[in-house]
Amino acid sequence: MGAITPVLQVLPTVLQGASLVSKIVSNERSAKDQSEGQDLALRQLQERQAEQQKQLQEDAALERQQISLSAEAEERKRRDALRRAVARQRASFGASGISSSGGSAEAVLLGLFDETEAERAEREKLDALRFGALDQGLDQQKRLDVIQRTQFQESQKIGRLTASADRATDRINAGLSAVNFAGNLF
Repeated sequence: MGAITPVLQVLPTVLQGASLVSKIVSNERSAKDQSEGQDLALRQLQERQAEQQKQLQEDAALERQQISLSAEAEERKRRDALRRAVARQRASFGASGISSSGGSAEAVLLGLFDETEAERAEREKLDALRFGALDQGLDQQKRLDVIQRTQFQESQKIGRLTASADRATDRINAGLSAVNFAGNLF
């Protein structure tokens, strides 16, 4: 019985030491799981952003194509309208007995050409603005994605630093407990 008493006195200390070791192992495993989870979350964010960027680029390409097709249709309408206006004006000049190759008639016809050229130039400027707006939207989304990714990574770093500090505190406490344990044994 005398040999059992010292063992019973040390048993709580041994159990406390085993509990600390178990806690340290559990904390390390938890930190590893947390790190893997954060890495997975970052990869998923990057994949989601890449997919969104791809979709935005496809949408922008479609919109560019629509703008170009619309511009081509408008150009055809402009040329057709110009031909009709020139034909009407020449018919009007002919009915009035004025030659369409003469000074005043030629000036009127050139004015019609200048008018339609100004309309075309204005439309091209608007199309260029639309294309620029599409490019700007894509660039803004890219910048936003970089900001979000950076914020996420910084948040993960802070979480990892906090977890590391917690693990260090646990190790210090375990060391102090080990010292107490050793003191209780002797």
